[in-house]
Amino acid sequence: MSAPGLLSALALDLTPLRASRSFRLLFAGRIVSLLGLGMLVVALPVQVYALTGSSLHVAGVNTTLGVTAFAGTLVAGVVADRTDRRRVILWSRSAAVLGFVALLVNSLAESPSVPAIYAIAAWDGLAGGFSVVALAAAVPSLVQRSQLPAVAALQAISLDLGAVVAPLVAGVAIAHGGSSLVFGAVVVASVVSLGFLVRLPSLPPGGEGGAEDAEADQPVPDGEAPVPGPARRPRPWDDMVEGLRFVATDRVVGGIILLGFVQILFASPHVLIPELVDKQLHAGPEVVGLLFSAPAVGALVATLTSGWTGRVRRTGRLLLIVFAASGAGVAMLGLSQSVVLAVVAMTLVGAGDVLGEILRFTLLYERTPDHLRGRVSALWTAQGTAGDALGGPLLTLIARALGAGGAVALGGALAAVATGLVALLVPGLRRAVTEPEPDGAARATQDPSHQPVDASVGTTRGENA
Repeated sequence: MSAPGLLSALALDLTPLRASRSFRLLFAGRIVSLLGLGMLVVALPVQVYALTGSSLHVAGVNTTLGVTAFAGTLVAGVVADRTDRRRVILWSRSAAVLGFVALLVNSLAESPSVPAIYAIAAWDGLAGGFSVVALAAAVPSLVQRSQLPAVAALQAISLDLGAVVAPLVAGVAIAHGGSSLVFGAVVVASVVSLGFLVRLPSLPPGGEGGAEDAEADQPVPDGEAPVPGPARRPRPWDDMVEGLRFVATDRVVGGIILLGFVQILFASPHVLIPELVDKQLHAGPEVVGLLFSAPAVGALVATLTSGWTGRVRRTGRLLLIVFAASGAGVAMLGLSQSVVLAVVAMTLVGAGDVLGEILRFTLLYERTPDHLRGRVSALWTAQGTAGDALGGPLLTLIARALGAGGAVALGGALAAVATGLVALLVPGLRRAVTEPEPDGAARATQDPSHQPVDASVGTTRGENA
């Protein structure tokens, strides 16, 4: 292959941005929001550590946010499969803005309240759970099925753009102006993001469930027997059970969720980064910001060269390899004795994370019918928040015996080993294959916002028994 051909094959695929106005709006709103949140993920743990001098409180705030986000995602999954997803997005994002304003007000107090931070974390966790699930459920319906790998890469790059610069800026801003400046910037960014998202069209749940409901409401022509429809709308609890049953019986989707849980449970080093920088690397807030930014640098490089992911066939096997390598990268961070080595480790972790995100997004949403996407998105998000909420305190307790670096290294090693165990115990995931679409498959030529993809006819094959 020639050099231009190789570059073209590797280059980021921008087709979803060209084809869908709605996806462009969502993409722009996501970038602006993540610029603010990228600063928040540094400012909040640094503020809590400065007020308490304890990594246990840093993990406690993170766990509080995670527990409420977990509860929010489970409820949001049912809501997002029953109501207009645009409405859920806007209300939850507006609620999150109120929480960011409260963080700003609290930081301006003469003696900022730690209990208030816990309460605000609980509020924003709940709002964030609703927002993440509704967005995840809505995105696949805005594009063609063949564009799912490209969409995953574009979503990843929006995260990268916010995470590369924002944590560095936050570290410098905290060192010279305190947390209030950062919290104020987060509020402004969140309001601007809402300005993009409010222009989204209505995003009702579609797919099989929507089609069945529509048919049930149609008048029956004279002389024809009525087609039996649903006697009543399922109860919310029945909806949740349906989602759980789908995840439990589909070995690929269930394997992805199990894999994500064990990865986050053991390889969650962020709550220990302030302590690791302070006691092992003997540096200050600027290095904390640098380590939070480093994964985004690796992720950005991986995303910009992600064009090849749309042609991957053995997606499940590659996903397992990438996750095991990411665990090894976290272990490398824990063993680092210099800032340079720590930054390299986090850069490699970021590259692995984004490749894993692209691959699992493709597998997850190709196999999930649209009418179940809210609930499956909720369960996917819930496993992440649960793993993070449990993993942070777990590593913090281990750090009391092994130190921050030892705990991070052990966690990374356990994540790599756990990935291997998932590969052995869930052969359906290991064997999952993504087939290319037929040559004659239609491509998007206009805004497909109101043309939901029928993901129930997915292209991913794997073991279901």
